[in-house]
Amino acid sequence: MIPYTVSILPLLALNFLGIAPHCSSAFLGHCLHPDAVISNVLDPDLFNESTACWLAVFHLKSHDVEDIQICEVTRIEAPVSGYLVDAAGRWDSGDGSVYSVFRTGILDGQDYEDEKGGEFVFLAAGFLANGDVFLYPEPVVTADSIYQFVSAHEFLMDRDEFFALPERYSR
Repeated sequence: MIPYTVSILPLLALNFLGIAPHCSSAFLGHCLHPDAVISNVLDPDLFNESTACWLAVFHLKSHDVEDIQICEVTRIEAPVSGYLVDAAGRWDSGDGSVYSVFRTGILDGQDYEDEKGGEFVFLAAGFLANGDVFLYPEPVVTADSIYQFVSAHEFLMDRDEFFALPERYSR
C-alpha cells in the first residue's frame, strides 16, 4: 500500500475552493512559474490538474517549503489515481540539507472519495556544488552497501527531467 496523508485539512481546502474560486485562482496564479503551461482557473466542480496544483501548494507549505513555483503536472492512474506536481522552491530540512526541487503526489479521489486532495508522496532533491544530487527521502544503504527499496522513489519517473527542473525553469 502507498503511504499517504489523509486529513480533514485538504477537504476543508477544497470547500474553501468552492466558496471562493476567484480568490483561490489568484493564489494559484501567484504560485505558478511564469513558463508553466498550467491554468490557474479553478472550477470547484472539477478536480483537474489546476486543483491538484493548488492542493500541492497547500501540502508543500505544510512541509515548510518556501518560494514555491509550480512548474509541471502529470496525471497518473497507477498505483494510485492522481497527479504528480513538480515545483521549485526552497526547503531546509533542519539537518543542514537544503532542497530546491519537489514532487508531491495528490490523490484525486477516484479510488476513494474521502481521500481526495490527500498527499500520497513527497519527494525532494538538492544539489551539491559538484552537481551531485541528494534525495529526500534518502536511499537506505545496508551494512553490505546494498541499496534498499524506498517506496517513495517509485514516483521518480523521468528522473533526469525532474533533476533538470532548475535549468528548465530558471527564474
